[in-house]
Amino acid sequence: MEVALNSGFHSLVELLLQNEENQQLKNRALQRALSLKRLDLIELLVSHGAEITSVPFIDVLYVWDPSIIRYFLDQGADFITDSPFAVAFREKIRTTLRPWRECREKYPDHTAQLQEQADRALRHFCFEGDLKWVSLLMWAGANPRSSGPMFDDDEDDPDGYITALDAATYAKDSQILKRLKPDAKSDNLGTLLINAARRGNPSMVEYLLELGARPNDKSNGGSLALDDCLRSFRYEAPINFYQTDYGRRSKASKYKVSERLKTVQLLLEQGALWRPDDKQQLTDARRGLFECEPDVTLELIEQMIKHEACSQETLNNLLGTPAIKKHLTPVTRNLARLGFDVRTKEKIVEEKRQEEAHRKWLLRDLMSRYDREKIYEEIWAEPIMHVAKRYSMSDVGLGKICKKLKIPRPGLGYWAKKAAGKSIPTRPPLPELFT
Repeated sequence: MEVALNSGFHSLVELLLQNEENQQLKNRALQRALSLKRLDLIELLVSHGAEITSVPFIDVLYVWDPSIIRYFLDQGADFITDSPFAVAFREKIRTTLRPWRECREKYPDHTAQLQEQADRALRHFCFEGDLKWVSLLMWAGANPRSSGPMFDDDEDDPDGYITALDAATYAKDSQILKRLKPDAKSDNLGTLLINAARRGNPSMVEYLLELGARPNDKSNGGSLALDDCLRSFRYEAPINFYQTDYGRRSKASKYKVSERLKTVQLLLEQGALWRPDDKQQLTDARRGLFECEPDVTLELIEQMIKHEACSQETLNNLLGTPAIKKHLTPVTRNLARLGFDVRTKEKIVEEKRQEEAHRKWLLRDLMSRYDREKIYEEIWAEPIMHVAKRYSMSDVGLGKICKKLKIPRPGLGYWAKKAAGKSIPTRPPLPELFT
């Protein structure tokens, strides 16, 4: 069947060539010959007037045939418009790599445009985390340090331009960044560190720190990387569409944010300091923690204290709002052991109520075993040591009971003064117990 089709198409080509004036049909025939990967027919049609530029060069690259690609390039194909090499690279057409290199050497006037196509593809694969194609493009000669758009929509927005090094910080695999070989002398490792920390990538953060990235780069001595890492905890909170409130975000578990916690730990171990510039940065960090389960905050506070990364005042301000205190209710006791009282006003009132109820219960229990008025009369009638013996306890033990039951006792030297006939204090009345 295919042989018959090709034979019929070859006959059609011969008829077209006999009609020198039908340019449109020749160009269509050229497109068809390309789809059949018939270089002989392509050459024949071009030699009889078919226009090379009538075929978008990206269509040529899609055939994956190096000989056809080179032929179109030799015949003046437009390899600049619509960035065909960049598109082909993104489609992972390997056969375009060597023709791209040859084209760059052959047409020095277009070196910049060709280079940008490869660089754009490199930025794309760095962002996608495709180590194989990052390596291929680096072999071909793509530049990881050139700045430009990564997506077609960014072409008219210079603010959206990035380098392949920047794009590599979006990838989870730190090998992508390592393949680009960042250098402390040539590259801004601080910016890369901030990007890696923001995305909670501990292996990448560790690599950049080993290269010499400085964690503390703010004018106040603090760490921008740590600021961004703390703020980004909120991005880990999953959206649970099975809850009653459609789309409400549930809290991220400690396991869910383990990579970010490890990133914080790495930065702190290298001496990173958390010094918020203003209340807004505190608020951003607090919002991030609010999106996580309470034990995440507990872990961070323990790490901050261990590495002396910030002042006690900063941590108090972080934990000082009613909302975060309520959120941290499950770890209140743990934080109290670290020196932070994060109880809400309602919690404090409730605890006082419970303490008072417990105190009254204890008093009632004591009153069920001891006659308060009888003890009062006895300890003012004779020394407490004599009274205590009748209760089979020490004078210290009876003194404690008197204190709990609010029974006033004679002061020091009372009995000696009384024996000597000296003036003694008037016995105070027995006060109300439940006041």
